[in-house]
Amino acid sequence: MAHLGHPLIGDPVYGGRHGAAGGIEFGRQALHAWRLGLLHPVSRLPLHWEAPLPPDFAALLERLRGPETAHA
Repeated sequence: MAHLGHPLIGDPVYGGRHGAAGGIEFGRQALHAWRLGLLHPVSRLPLHWEAPLPPDFAALLERLRGPETAHA
């Protein structure tokens, strides 16, 4: 992602500026897949999982968006 110009917040290796964004520190990589799916390797049946955004990630997004979008 850093090579594409979109470093991950919280990534200590490729996150830039020690993984901070705009002075906001985050204790882990800010990377989340809300939906995953694959075909089972034996049965070939489709499998799907969904995971809501973790609270710390949601709070990070609010801080990055700033006060102008807090009530949008």
